Amino acid sequence: MDASIGYDTISRNLLIFGGESEGGFVQSDTYLLNLATLVWTKPSPPANLQTSPSPRSAALSGDDFAASNRHAHVLIGGKNANSALSDVWEFDYINQFWAEVNISPGGPSPRWGASGGIDTRVAPINDPSGIPGPNNTIYLAGGTDDNGPITISDIWELHLSGTLSSNLPNSSEGSWEHSPIGNLPAVTNQAGTIVGRQIVAAGGCNTTSTSGNSCASQNSYVLNTGTNSKIAPGPCPAPRLGAALTQNFNGFSSTFSSQVFLLLGTFNDSLWNDGGGLQKGEVAVLDVNAGTWSRILPSGDPGISGNISFPSSREGAAVLSFSSNLVGDKQTTASDIIVFGGRDASGNYLSEVWLLRAYNGVVTSSGQKWSGFGGGKLQTGVNANGAGVAVQYMTTCASAVAVSSFPSSPTSTPKPTSSGSQLSSQLYDVSITHKILAPVSVALLLPAIILLRIASPSTVLFPPAEHNIAFVYIAAFIGVGAYSVGIAGLASSFTTIQATASIRKRSSSDLILKTDHGMAGLALFVCLYGLIPFLYLLRAHPRLLHRHWTKDNMVKTGLSQGRDNSTDTREKLATATGDSTSVTPSVGIQTPPASPRRRVPSWGGYSLWQGSRIQEPRASSDTESTMSVVAQPRPFEVVNRPQRIRRASINGLNFHPSTTPRSLVDLDWLDQRRSLNAVGEVDYALSHASRTQGTSPATADLQSQLALMAKTTEPLPLSPAEMPHLFDIILHIIFHLFLLALCVLSLVALWSLRSRASFAVFLTWTLAFYVSLFLCAWYGHPHQSILTAFISRLRVPSLPAPQPTSSPLPSSAVDQYPFPTDARGPYVHHQPPYRAAGTDDVSLTHGGPRSVDNDEEEEEDMDEDTRQQRIEEEMARRDVSIITVPRKKLWITNPESRDSS
Repeated sequence: MDASIGYDTISRNLLIFGGESEGGFVQSDTYLLNLATLVWTKPSPPANLQTSPSPRSAALSGDDFAASNRHAHVLIGGKNANSALSDVWEFDYINQFWAEVNISPGGPSPRWGASGGIDTRVAPINDPSGIPGPNNTIYLAGGTDDNGPITISDIWELHLSGTLSSNLPNSSEGSWEHSPIGNLPAVTNQAGTIVGRQIVAAGGCNTTSTSGNSCASQNSYVLNTGTNSKIAPGPCPAPRLGAALTQNFNGFSSTFSSQVFLLLGTFNDSLWNDGGGLQKGEVAVLDVNAGTWSRILPSGDPGISGNISFPSSREGAAVLSFSSNLVGDKQTTASDIIVFGGRDASGNYLSEVWLLRAYNGVVTSSGQKWSGFGGGKLQTGVNANGAGVAVQYMTTCASAVAVSSFPSSPTSTPKPTSSGSQLSSQLYDVSITHKILAPVSVALLLPAIILLRIASPSTVLFPPAEHNIAFVYIAAFIGVGAYSVGIAGLASSFTTIQATASIRKRSSSDLILKTDHGMAGLALFVCLYGLIPFLYLLRAHPRLLHRHWTKDNMVKTGLSQGRDNSTDTREKLATATGDSTSVTPSVGIQTPPASPRRRVPSWGGYSLWQGSRIQEPRASSDTESTMSVVAQPRPFEVVNRPQRIRRASINGLNFHPSTTPRSLVDLDWLDQRRSLNAVGEVDYALSHASRTQGTSPATADLQSQLALMAKTTEPLPLSPAEMPHLFDIILHIIFHLFLLALCVLSLVALWSLRSRASFAVFLTWTLAFYVSLFLCAWYGHPHQSILTAFISRLRVPSLPAPQPTSSPLPSSAVDQYPFPTDARGPYVHHQPPYRAAGTDDVSLTHGGPRSVDNDEEEEEDMDEDTRQQRIEEEMARRDVSIITVPRKKLWITNPESRDSS
């Protein structure tokens, strides 16, 4: 669009130079279309004349035919990628090369989009300065520079002289003469041409503010440089932006010489009603002498199919008039106007060529058929002779549509109005890439969030699910894809933004962040795709620091050994009723397995979110590592853990096998008569009693925690939903607010694009996301969530606090040892049939219950003296602490530790 156009009658070559291509890039290519063969070629200049003008668009141009001195096309000013230009170039049609014109000092400021040109019907004159040779004059009025539109009254005349040929490429000369007329307003993106010495301008915007086709006016001006006068014809055509004005070169009637044709352009059909004229190829005819407009509808092109078609409305098309047929076999039946390129109302750049043919005849509003109408069948192609061509006069001018936000009084005149948001939405456009990638990025982000919530720990303690980690991987993959697509969409909005009106001729930096949509979209993108991930990383960073500090500190202080040497009984309180998920392992000989067994990982549940296990679980005071063969002294402890409510564990330790308490009355009379001290007798007798009892049938020596779960038909236990920390609450709220705002912004953009199908799909997708979000919270995903906690409190009533089963103990130092109220005897040795598992056993908690059958088999292999010696050695290194509380039962935990064989 905005290319320069010229025509050489000798070679019949149509010249196209520069212009703006798709994406808003200015060009410097020169193309020649031979109208005899309709073939595009590029010039073939001499080897020593390879220079050409710099890339530009919207330059003022015209043909300079001055006898044998110059046979060229003139190019003045224009706009490159960043600024306006003022240089002058000529293209020699004969030798097909470009040469810069030598301009004398003084002249107009750099500008583009000026009105004017040259009327080739005006004969060359001698240069007033006395330079030999015929001279031509090109007129320039108004335009736009880097500071905005220039008044149309700023008129300059360029007088061209000298010689241009391949042996004299630098001999053309030019000088400027300033001839201002009146004080007319500044106009930009207007249509302009020249008739004799009269400059004509129509349409465009007469304000310096950023505007689209809504600011276009119906004003038109005729400035006569010969008489230094001006007229302003009355308004009639719809106010157009980027239209084209060209002379009527048809010589059939003398009245045609004062006529100009207004073609194409764009206008705001929500503010103006043109009666459908522009869609039907309307040609507005202005008589520059009378100052009157006429609106006519020409015949369309039937094409091969017979369907009548017209060129679409467009701005920036290059238009050239000629006095005879430009194409076809006959050259005398009509005058042609050729149209190239432009950009339509949808922002599509065009490269098509149209021809408006004015046949040699006269029609009026009363007789609208000319003499060559014939049988009335329209013809198509370059050799069409005008049969069936009829012109329809439009009897009314374009009128403003009454649109007002407030009630008008009966006497008020309706005027077109438009909100700022509507104006800004019509000013700029971006490529289809941004329009697709931006909502796709948001749409991809929604399922990633749902998958993460499904894979997170739930309030319902389901068995570990192996598909949870798959959900995490899928969500991460989709999230990275959404992030990448979002960045690409944002980048495309900056690289492909373009103005649909006169603002597009300004610097490209002026186009950035000029709309509410652009500013809101950038702000939400920075917050959702930049700030929120940074805050999440900042939230996770202290956890990582704390985790590493905990490990290092425990290694330095020896806390990683757990409570192996602790004598504080409060660290090992345990109840015999099985309320706690912690079970006291029994003493047994640790028999390492014959071969290492692979640990079965947990693919779901809480283990997925606890990160890598950088710490070994702390062993209790009666547990030794299976890799240790050195017996460590262990204290003899008397403990009494109070009853407390513990959350059910999801691993195999939640299974509580039934145990049979043993007391002295269960011993046979021979064991009671052994000659040991009192404490040793009890310990020896109880140890023998444990071997007389069979293994509990509920104990399983399996490698899966599922076999240790109690077989019951009761529903899975529930873990109450928790409110996140304050920082997490604020972070989650901000995240969802930004996400909702971005969804709303995408919906508004899709609606404004009139893409109803895309709007419906995106709206459905968004609603499905929020419904899924609620369903996840309903089923307890995740357990730490504001919505989950709120729904959980509505669904599940709060549990009453447990009532104490015994009277409180006296306020004394023994309050830390509350005794259970069980009906068994005062000296009960609770020894569940478990042993400590090594790190090679398979469980969610790095170890689990195993059978004691192997321990009993090894004890049977011992002789009596070895067993007695081991018991005495063990009793010798134990400390006995007995705490007596009045009217309470004393529970003694007496674990044994044996060397592994």
